Amino acid sequence: MLNKRRLDEIIEGFIIQRNVISALVYRELKTRVSQVKFGILGVFFGPLGVMLIFLLIFSIFKGDRGVGLNIFLFLASGIVMFTFFQDLAVRGANAMQANEALFFYRPVKPIDTIIARTIVESLLYLIVFFVIILGVFLYKEEIIFYDFPLFVSAYLAFTIFCFSLGLVLMVAAHFYNWILQIIPLFIRPLWLISGVFVGLRQLPQWVRPYASWNPLVQCIELIRHSFSINYIIEPTEVSIIYLWQFSLISLFISLWIYQNNELVLLKR
Repeated sequence: MLNKRRLDEIIEGFIIQRNVISALVYRELKTRVSQVKFGILGVFFGPLGVMLIFLLIFSIFKGDRGVGLNIFLFLASGIVMFTFFQDLAVRGANAMQANEALFFYRPVKPIDTIIARTIVESLLYLIVFFVIILGVFLYKEEIIFYDFPLFVSAYLAFTIFCFSLGLVLMVAAHFYNWILQIIPLFIRPLWLISGVFVGLRQLPQWVRPYASWNPLVQCIELIRHSFSINYIIEPTEVSIIYLWQFSLISLFISLWIYQNNELVLLKR
């Protein structure tokens, strides 16, 4: 009897959280739509337009680069994943401030806001990704994906890592407001060391083992390899297993940090 009651409570709690997250996702999308021109089209094609400018500039000045992958897919992989990482880190850090009024409702927890923002950002940039892929496919008239399951696995693992990072930054920024100011300053240099414009194999040999520790580098390289077998990755440097291990460990650590601070977050 007790087990059944406990199970009913868990199911009811799950349903409540699902409804809360669904409402927050709708609120996030509505907020994004109201902040950009052209409504819902601006939400999807705004980031796409910015990235296409980068793609055109670097494809003109850098050429094919001889990396075994179409230059647009090469650059799109880096730009899309880095922008996804950057937006979720910034939006995760200020999630408490942006949704402070909602915490008066008991069912709404701080972690729900991060989950909602992760869902919105991951779906948004996945759509942007597939628009670019479709454009390259129509232009080149050839099959894009060499390993679609690898693409899905790498994207999902990196989404979990970004969620974990956003959760930790939300807790940290709640106690130390100055973190909100330094996050953009810290993220900008990562453009140069995260494989956005240069593949891992193009780096000096002594740098590559250290660069490969970066989960963003791992994700970008795996996604590039998922597009073409000709884009070569070294199994000793790039591994989907490493990316998943890093993401899951990050998830457990972030949930532990949040669990130990949730009551404090709601009281302050």
